Amino acid sequence: MAQAHRSSSISSSKPRSFLLKLLLFALPFAVPFLLFTGFLIYTGESMPLSSIVAQQMGGEPVLYRPRYGNRDPQFKLLATNTRQPEVVAVGSSRILQFRSAFFDRDRQNFYNAGGPAWQLDHVVHLVENLNYTPRVLILGLDQPWFNDAYPGDPFEPSLEPSSDFDHIFMVNRSVMQALLDGEPLDIARMLERRDPGYGGTALGLRAIRDGHGFRSDGSEQYGDFFIARYLYPENERARHISLMENGLDMYARGSAVSETALDDLDRLLAYCQERGIFVIGVLPSYMPSLYQQMIAGGQHAYIEALPERLRPLFDRRGFALFDFSDGAALGASDGDFIDGWHASERMNLRLYTEIARALPERLGSYSDLAALEAIDASAVDTFDVFGNQP
Repeated sequence: MAQAHRSSSISSSKPRSFLLKLLLFALPFAVPFLLFTGFLIYTGESMPLSSIVAQQMGGEPVLYRPRYGNRDPQFKLLATNTRQPEVVAVGSSRILQFRSAFFDRDRQNFYNAGGPAWQLDHVVHLVENLNYTPRVLILGLDQPWFNDAYPGDPFEPSLEPSSDFDHIFMVNRSVMQALLDGEPLDIARMLERRDPGYGGTALGLRAIRDGHGFRSDGSEQYGDFFIARYLYPENERARHISLMENGLDMYARGSAVSETALDDLDRLLAYCQERGIFVIGVLPSYMPSLYQQMIAGGQHAYIEALPERLRPLFDRRGFALFDFSDGAALGASDGDFIDGWHASERMNLRLYTEIARALPERLGSYSDLAALEAIDASAVDTFDVFGNQP
């Protein structure tokens, strides 16, 4: 009996001994891995999205943009649902210069839920997954969405990281590969987590390195142009003229408005109407000289036809539609655009004040138009009107 007991003790000690040896063997690998992972989480590159949202909801400006992995749809949906603002702007990068400063009477009740390269599918995905009902949806409608010849970028949410945990391992692998490829890491700068443009907190390697990313209100700071300066508006405006002349990318030629896209938009508007969300549709501006040349060329006829095809969809539901396709209608010059179809912060402020003036019952409680018009009139830099106000 005693012999059996001793045999059992010896047998049970063997697995423990093996596990201890395995732990000691793995320790030299596990410690660097955990330190490396913790460092990347701290920089914001692989920080859980809920932590990013919480920090941006604080009182200080926080700029967020990782270098690896596009989690924009997840991030913007989580931020919108967490904040639950009454006014939400959504669309592509062309709506991303809408800022909470426009809503100077009630900044906390605005959030910009748009994202770079977004299309109508992205908008539908976000709106249908809101866990609350906003009062107003400002919907940027890119003209090429309604051109069947426009290739766009596919929307495949299944390809996004399924969790913060998955994202951590993807970032670890990507950063390690960059290091093996010889890319340097500025450790001191990454630990400082400082926006190189305005000095606020920066989370994510692009925000830290370039000052590029989403501000606390969801709008976009163009660090690649105005802080890191590896893109230049003059060059980009010329490049877009060339794209338009050759009918490439967002300037794909087309004569007819897409019926499929109109049906998709109609379903979105019906969904909003059922839930009591008032929709303000906005056709964003093109650079004046590009727009004039494009229309005169006659190969983008769908753009001229689009407002009259869209208007009945909005009118039948009591919604509002604004056509600002020609930037000259806002008093803009080519110098008010960073490229052929991204207007400056000042021009977006002017565009918004035109909308708010026409819809005082919807937006009057959020914005002091006299104050905003005075800011517009006194702005020194068309691209930087409000700085890094949180």
